[in-house]
Amino acid sequence: MAACVGVTLFAGVAGASGGRREGSCTVHGEWRLEVDRRDADTLRVRFRIEKTPAGKAWEIFLSDNGNRFLATTKTANSDGEVRVSKTTRDRSGTDKVKAYGVSRATGEVCSGSVAFG
Repeated sequence: MAACVGVTLFAGVAGASGGRREGSCTVHGEWRLEVDRRDADTLRVRFRIEKTPAGKAWEIFLSDNGNRFLATTKTANSDGEVRVSKTTRDRSGTDKVKAYGVSRATGEVCSGSVAFG
């Protein structure tokens, strides 16, 4: 199987009340990463992959300042979407939240990051 290599494009703005970025995956998919404050000590992170083949499994990883807080496998729904939502502790200073998804079946990779705080 040939490896797919591509460039991830970043767009969007992160601010004190929330941050959002979106871009293209390495094949046909698109991704969106959103971070917002749930309370004084908690952030909610949402990562979505769209325009991907339905029924394909994706390995999804979320981290905050290098500390992984989610590692899971999700299957694309009938609309070709994969969604995860998870809370994490708000760390002091700026949080650098990263999201990474890979489909072993297609070789596609979706990744992005948001600086929050």
